[in-house]
Amino acid sequence: MDGEDGGTGNTDKEEHESSTNSTPQEHKSFAEFAKDKLDSAGRELRRRLPMAGQLGAHLMHPRRLLLHSTPTQQTDVVLIFPKGLPDSMLLWLLQKLRGSRPRLRVCVRQHASSQCSAFYITADDDVLLQTAEEVHLPKQLKPEFGGGYKEFTVRDMHCFQKGSSASELLNTQERGVLVKHVLESARAEAGDEHALEPALTLRPGQSIVPACVSRGVVANMFPLHERNSLESLRKKWVKTFFSPQPLDEISEYFGVKIAMYFAWLGHYTRSLTVPAVVGFIFWIWLGTANDQWKDIAYMLFSLFNVLWACIYLETWKRYSNVLAYRWGTLDQRDDLLLEPRPLFQGEMSISPVTGRPEPQYASWRRRVWRHCISMPATLLCLCVAAGATFALLRAQDWWENNIVYFTWIPRALLAIIIAVEEEVYARIARWLNDKENYRLDTKYENHLIVKIALFQFVNSFMSLFYIAFYLQDMDKLKEQLAVLLITRQVIGNLKESALPYLIENLRLAKICVDVFGAISPSKAPTCTQLNELFDKKNESVGDAQDGAVPNGSAESDERRDSEPLVGQKVIHQAELESQLFKYDGTFAEYLEMLTQLGHVVLFSSAFPLAAACALLNNAAEVRADAFKLCHVAQRPFGERVNSIGSWQNAMEAIVAVAVLVNCALIGLSGPVHRLLPDATPAQTILIIVGLEHIVLVIVLALRIAIPEIPGWLATEMAKVEFQRREAIKNAHAPLLSECTSQDDIRLSSRNTPRTMTPTTPKQAEKTDKKKISIGKIPEIPPFS
Repeated sequence: MDGEDGGTGNTDKEEHESSTNSTPQEHKSFAEFAKDKLDSAGRELRRRLPMAGQLGAHLMHPRRLLLHSTPTQQTDVVLIFPKGLPDSMLLWLLQKLRGSRPRLRVCVRQHASSQCSAFYITADDDVLLQTAEEVHLPKQLKPEFGGGYKEFTVRDMHCFQKGSSASELLNTQERGVLVKHVLESARAEAGDEHALEPALTLRPGQSIVPACVSRGVVANMFPLHERNSLESLRKKWVKTFFSPQPLDEISEYFGVKIAMYFAWLGHYTRSLTVPAVVGFIFWIWLGTANDQWKDIAYMLFSLFNVLWACIYLETWKRYSNVLAYRWGTLDQRDDLLLEPRPLFQGEMSISPVTGRPEPQYASWRRRVWRHCISMPATLLCLCVAAGATFALLRAQDWWENNIVYFTWIPRALLAIIIAVEEEVYARIARWLNDKENYRLDTKYENHLIVKIALFQFVNSFMSLFYIAFYLQDMDKLKEQLAVLLITRQVIGNLKESALPYLIENLRLAKICVDVFGAISPSKAPTCTQLNELFDKKNESVGDAQDGAVPNGSAESDERRDSEPLVGQKVIHQAELESQLFKYDGTFAEYLEMLTQLGHVVLFSSAFPLAAACALLNNAAEVRADAFKLCHVAQRPFGERVNSIGSWQNAMEAIVAVAVLVNCALIGLSGPVHRLLPDATPAQTILIIVGLEHIVLVIVLALRIAIPEIPGWLATEMAKVEFQRREAIKNAHAPLLSECTSQDDIRLSSRNTPRTMTPTTPKQAEKTDKKKISIGKIPEIPPFS
């Protein structure tokens, strides 16, 4: 080897000397010479270190790891624990989860790349079916049983489409949600209060896993991606820019809540084409029109934006109801029948509705906290934010008038203060919402939307209101609105998708170096060692303990057999996905679009191209959010909703405020004075108030005139209900015919003379058998 190295080095030296002493016509160019040298060095490196070629390929394309990693089999949900968590906590949680009712199958693994422990969790098919019935999961019925969606029951399993087995009936998204529900149903018992101290003190009846997630005992919890479905979504959704969104596939893979957001975003983007086209025409026409026509067009365009927003919201209501019916969420259960959210706190008692034990919390305590603490704190934060923004804007005006240089300093300071205020207030709002202790996730999120949307409105539009109504400078308002729209959209897309994607690739590249570039295998504890430790603990207290997986069981052997051999360089899918970003939900996306809608309808008359800028941004926003879900983030748990919730109310409030703002701008910017020069200030105010009332009446009339449920959908719902009743009637038809024949026989027996009654014992026995056979009620097919 040494001789080969020395020979190679001398040859390289001779070639280098000859190349430096020769002319370019006699030898290769420097670029070709360098390329040849690099190629030969690469071949030599791959020959001496076979792993280097694989390592280099992965470093150049680290995301290939997600495609070439070893699939994690028989796992629906993964729990990741922070590094350094004591073994006693892991063993206690493992015992609680394995001993839960219904029973879970849990395997312990150690991730070599992060040195973190993980639980790989799944459940048997009978457990999943039982849980699906418990959570009232709606599934589609077969056409012969009426069609449409119906809450699943194990007894009626044969009535549902694909109801032959759980693997066909439940998709991977539903399996993850059901396993998560079983995890959250594991509650602390008496004596478990100090099991996780000092990290967490449990209360009897408290849900263990959500409490661990909220306090950091569990670092992350997520379902695994399904590769084939994910790759299909990437091709149909992310890589195609102009094709329609595959909403049904999104709903099936990510859940109804995420699909509803993308449906709303797509509908909003399509609706923006109308004000974008009208605004563009208006912007071009303003350059050629005289002042009188400009004032008339300004007034008409302001009113047009408000009416467009109202019609857009009403059409979205109709479309959302269509989607909710298609996905089986239009008919939601009563709030009292729904399961409480995992972090809901209260004393354990029997529910008067379901008869099952669940936390109970007095509603008067929530109202006292909301009215005495939350509302004053929210108002105080709004006043502080408005005052700080007003003071900084005044300072910015003073700086521009007195100090000509470095005018960017007050603007940068304003941007920093606004960002800090948003972060601080978001934490305050969540803390107040947690203290209000709402029973359902929908109630919790709706009240959080109200708190944060109010603050966002003040924080985002205070500068525009200051310019429009305090300075009354329409040119400066136009400039400020354009800057806010463009900069917020560009920075938002970079922050949401590009930066996480870059950071994630750096993480995956580090995993490549740690795993594939390692000289010796990892010395971390293996799955087998942790399972043996747990089994030894079980043996010390008795192997017959309920819920514990016995040593040498089938699933334990199967998991241990799947462990990589020493020296084998493999990485599992779950370990890689644990390094991805956690998807934080659609809250931030809705809030961003709500702010954009305010920019479009509140002050777009000052900047007619606002809708066009929003349209271009949203066309990219749809694919950027899809890219984040399919390439950057972990798979979120699916949720079932029937609408976008309180965001609809927030948008309706924006439209109501837009009526007032646009009418006020018409009065303050001068069109009324120029069109009616002889009008007194009192008459001008009366004209503006009258115009405002007329617009509000039109908006109200549009909401009444446009029904929320389309006529064809109402007909389809009635048709499905009729077919379902007919199916029930047909199922009861044998019973009705038997009952009719029995009544006829009884009536004929009353009219039969007594001489016909059998007197011998044999005849009496035959008659009794006949009566028994007639009176037997046939079994009704299981359907409700």
